[in-house]
Amino acid sequence: MKKFLLSIMTIVMIFCLVGCKGKDEVKVTFETNGADPIAEVVVKEADFAKFTATAPTKLGYDFVGWYTDEALTAAFTTADLTKALEGTKEIKLYAKWEQNQDLYYYTWDSNDLGTINYWDSKESTVGDLITWCVGSYWDNAMNAEKDGYDWINFLANQKPQAQNADKDGLATIYKFEVKVGKDLVYNTLSKVEKFAAFKGREVKAEDYLTTWKELYCQYNGIERGGEGLTGAGSIKGMADYYQATADANISAEDKAKAFEKVGIKVTTEADGKAYMTVEFNVKCNPFYAMYYVNSSINSPIPQEFLDLVGGLKEYGKFNSDNTLSPVDTSLSTGYFVLEAWESGKEIVFKKNELIEDNGRYQIAGMKYAILPGQTEDPETAFREFLANKLDAASIPSTKLDEYKNDPRATTTLDASTFKLNMNTCTMEEWEALFGENGTITQTQKSDYWDVKPAMSNDSFLRGLSYSINRKELAETLGRSATGNFFGSSYLSDPENGVSYNSTEAHKKATEKLLKDTDGFGYSLTLAQQYFKKACDEMIAAGSYKTGDTITIEIAWQTAGQITTTGIPLAKYIEDAFNGCGGGLTLKVENYACAVWSDVYYKKMMVGQFDLGFGSISGNTLNPLNFLEVLKSDNSSGFTLNWGSDTSAVSDDLVYDGQKWSYDALWTAADQGAYIVDGKLGKIYDAALISSNRNADGTRTVKIAVDCLNLEEAKATLDDIVVCWYGDDNGNYPQGEKYQEVSLEFTLENGVATAVVPAAIEAKYVGNIGFDLYFTSTVYGSSAQVYKSFYTATTDATGKVVNVNNQNVNVKLPTNGKAYTYVAASYEERTTILGLLEEYAVNNFLTGLTMYGDGGYVMYQERLVPGSGSWSNYIPGYGFGVVAEGSIKAALPTA
Repeated sequence: MKKFLLSIMTIVMIFCLVGCKGKDEVKVTFETNGADPIAEVVVKEADFAKFTATAPTKLGYDFVGWYTDEALTAAFTTADLTKALEGTKEIKLYAKWEQNQDLYYYTWDSNDLGTINYWDSKESTVGDLITWCVGSYWDNAMNAEKDGYDWINFLANQKPQAQNADKDGLATIYKFEVKVGKDLVYNTLSKVEKFAAFKGREVKAEDYLTTWKELYCQYNGIERGGEGLTGAGSIKGMADYYQATADANISAEDKAKAFEKVGIKVTTEADGKAYMTVEFNVKCNPFYAMYYVNSSINSPIPQEFLDLVGGLKEYGKFNSDNTLSPVDTSLSTGYFVLEAWESGKEIVFKKNELIEDNGRYQIAGMKYAILPGQTEDPETAFREFLANKLDAASIPSTKLDEYKNDPRATTTLDASTFKLNMNTCTMEEWEALFGENGTITQTQKSDYWDVKPAMSNDSFLRGLSYSINRKELAETLGRSATGNFFGSSYLSDPENGVSYNSTEAHKKATEKLLKDTDGFGYSLTLAQQYFKKACDEMIAAGSYKTGDTITIEIAWQTAGQITTTGIPLAKYIEDAFNGCGGGLTLKVENYACAVWSDVYYKKMMVGQFDLGFGSISGNTLNPLNFLEVLKSDNSSGFTLNWGSDTSAVSDDLVYDGQKWSYDALWTAADQGAYIVDGKLGKIYDAALISSNRNADGTRTVKIAVDCLNLEEAKATLDDIVVCWYGDDNGNYPQGEKYQEVSLEFTLENGVATAVVPAAIEAKYVGNIGFDLYFTSTVYGSSAQVYKSFYTATTDATGKVVNVNNQNVNVKLPTNGKAYTYVAASYEERTTILGLLEEYAVNNFLTGLTMYGDGGYVMYQERLVPGSGSWSNYIPGYGFGVVAEGSIKAALPTA
């Protein structure tokens, strides 16, 4: 067992003892090198022969004893003390503790993905793990009243301070102090010398930049590297840096120059403190400035450590021959540090002794048992709990009646909701999105999904929604019943802790859905009325004929879900439809994916489904921004419901005296937009006029360009880049590769002219493209955007290809209006959020909510609900017994 001595401050307690060997008085000082644990020394006898001193066991530690030297090598005994006091009247003793393994918090996960690298993974389980050992700039803690939360400094020493605030207090530039030097050090429990050397290494100012540089370096191929480059929360110049680093052969000098233009700076100033300055593309208030950058993936990492592990992509992973584990290949700046990783069995975190947590985490560490059996058998984790191997577990539906009234049982609020996502496309709409030339993905004809006409019939879809008895299903599963799209933890006013679901805007948005139902959207009467109407409509349209059977499929993450949820759900739907008397029969088939994530990547995200189980969660403090996941252009990368074209103006979406498209109102509210007739208007446009090779081997390119130049909406052309894409199959001549070069250009009378130098043109044999980079500004909020053209230099015979479209003309409409609601109050943002939700609900873009992830949970009795987080659990903020509760006894063994 590793022993440990805290060394933050010194507590000295002096007692005067008399009566030993005739001495008049002897001064004994009891000292602990640290304030936590605090040594409360009690002298039980005034006789040195019977002298004892005791110290209480601090949570997570066992008191070992008293020592006569600060190095804790000479243990104290009565004889030692008696001898030591010969000829002296003063002695100093030191206290020592040993970390208690039994005071670890025991939890579980069904998957061991072998990585803690959330930069290179979109799996939520990886994100959950990394937050324990990689710190964020700010953290959350329960407030003093135990009814909400406070933001507390962690890696940062202060909240963001606006540097260019407007009259409303909004700004694009914010600055705040970050911890460096002795105030923040890295920790590791690696036993490999080269990695262990980083233990105690002080964080340097430049370490904060390393993560941003490597994450957004495109050639690194980091999974999350392309996220958040535009829109609210995006950093000025980061999209340009991402584009500039596409080529792995970019020089270190050019890479550094590209990053100099990014709106992230860390400087050490005259006061010796380090400050981070962040410049956003879109104005925001101080709260959202904090929220946008506050992620563990923005924490500092030393470049020399990344060099050792092989780059950011290899951070926190096993190496190729498993001689290194994430214990070796990661560093801790968080409350815990990785202690052990036994693949497929257990992941262990130990309390980080080098981080001061002010007593927040009253546990010695955490142990994650890996329980793959939970995927197929939902009782697996609960059996481990009953065997005293876990501290907490959800009560499975099969055990709910037996245990829901157990004194160890409690309920939690829903942090998110689970849904049946919907493919409501017609065949034509599906092909446009997912067909051979689809805008979302491309699918071979032989793999086209069998699109069901019923799934695009509004009456049928409403019947589906009304047919699900959510309350009964939730009670059966031990979950929280809800008809809401958002979980309770989504706050539309995050500074005052207002849950969006409690607002009038939300109640109006769901009024139609819940009217005349049981309060959760269930009504057998309404379901059968709409199913009957659907049958009449579909038979009349020739989609089906009387007596036909309609078969729809529900895709699930696991086979176990089919037993617990799929079968009863299918019965709800089939019974309602087949009892409506519509002349058609409905059969619901359940399908289990081989890997749980396949339901997303192989089914819903690529259109290969009718109904699919799943949920996208996150961004709990900005639900307006979260609604990007419902846009039909998949700009978020996480769209799961398909059908309605959200770029089209809707008669049902009215705000500020005009009709809007969903995309237009969302963009205006989230980041500002130029709107023409209720739709997103173009601020910039371009078209290729000509591309001709000259006699001297150069190539002259002419491009028609138009940029708005209105007071509130304008764009400028910044750069023209030529890109080489090889031949039609993307192949390059031997020894060559993708290349791009920035060209000098002139812009006169709406025509941009650029010349490709002969040396470059000679290399570009095959397909080329021209990327035009613009700065687009709406109400002072700027974003870097681009438009591309694609052509060829030579045909199949090697003959030069020239392009001449001299009649091309580009002219933008100027009858639009620039809108921005990023400056709006939380009340206005909530109003817009309600309108967007109402549109999404009525057009089935929110899917069919089934239940919330809250429900019945059981905790071991050793968990003491002493600090308020037990009874005032707020999901989504890291509160709970792990953070602020305590453990009063060892976890019994099975």
